[in-house]
Amino acid sequence: MTLKHNLITGIFVLAFCVTASGDNDDLRARNDAIIVRALERMPGYDYAGDEHVQGAITRHLSRQEGTSEYLKLARKFRPDGISEKLQEMLLGDISDSIKVEAAAMLAESENGPKLLRQMLANENPQEAASVAYTLGLLGNGRAVHMLGEVAGDVERPFDVRRNAVVGLTRNKNGEKSLLELAASGELAADTRMLAGGILARSDDANVRRRAAELLPQPQQKDREPLAPIDQLASIKGNAEAGLKLFRGVATCANCHIVDDHGKEVGPNLSEIGSKLSREAMFTSILDPSAGISHNYESYNVLTVSGQIINGVKISETPNDVVIRTAEAIDRKIPQNEIDQIKKNEKSIMPDNLHHTVDQGGLVDIVQYMTTLKKK
Repeated sequence: MTLKHNLITGIFVLAFCVTASGDNDDLRARNDAIIVRALERMPGYDYAGDEHVQGAITRHLSRQEGTSEYLKLARKFRPDGISEKLQEMLLGDISDSIKVEAAAMLAESENGPKLLRQMLANENPQEAASVAYTLGLLGNGRAVHMLGEVAGDVERPFDVRRNAVVGLTRNKNGEKSLLELAASGELAADTRMLAGGILARSDDANVRRRAAELLPQPQQKDREPLAPIDQLASIKGNAEAGLKLFRGVATCANCHIVDDHGKEVGPNLSEIGSKLSREAMFTSILDPSAGISHNYESYNVLTVSGQIINGVKISETPNDVVIRTAEAIDRKIPQNEIDQIKKNEKSIMPDNLHHTVDQGGLVDIVQYMTTLKKK
């Protein structure tokens, strides 16, 4: 008898034993594992006609879910619902190594890229950001392409785009893609500073040079460079000191309300710690025009007398327009006195506010802002 014949005979005997094993789970699990191992040694063998063998495969795979062994077996046996299982693994509490394997396998499947794009567009930003992070670790051509799409989409949540940008910096093709997005103006504005800071540390001198040209980094008041945003975000500050700076020399309270303290020119920041990550907070301070909040866009109004009034548009009716200036003064301008009104691409928040404090003070302010949570 041939080895293949002996294996087939053994499989059927074991399949019968599994069926007869009743409630003996340990015996059933052992026999299922033996059947699967035998099938692995028989490429091309058609086991589809035996429901007992199929049952053994299904049970054994279910016991291996969430492991690298599951992915190895799934590649061979292609069980029903494999795409759904792979998506579950990408969002599961398992190691990054296994998630990367699952992402690679899903990306290779017929509908995999479409499913991954759907996951990147998940309404739950934490789950979408997790998938972006895994694709960054994967770093193959498909992953780089998808992350490039995310990094250039301003409609995505910041944390999703943040992980896409960081993921692109993990390999040469990703760095190239990121620089191309920056050169074409397609890189979302509030991630430009993050991208530039990481690319400035690339081991490729050409990447560092191009990043310095396209994505220059902010400086402190004394022209010394600030630490890149990803590094700033990792530094723990003093929230109490940050509160004093926020209400004092940093002038934040001149335009923002926190718990009924301050002036309402820009957004109310009483719950900002529940809305933005540390990196997003640093970006909003260092590059205020990068992520202007909806309803807080700045407008320039030119009156027929030649006066220019700049500020946030509070209201507009057929009779007049109300503009709130940086001094928190509401100016009501009759429509018949307006020569031109135009949205300003720059935020009403001044540039270089970080020059009012040193790097440590900037970190303290952000530390304070992280404590402003939804009550």
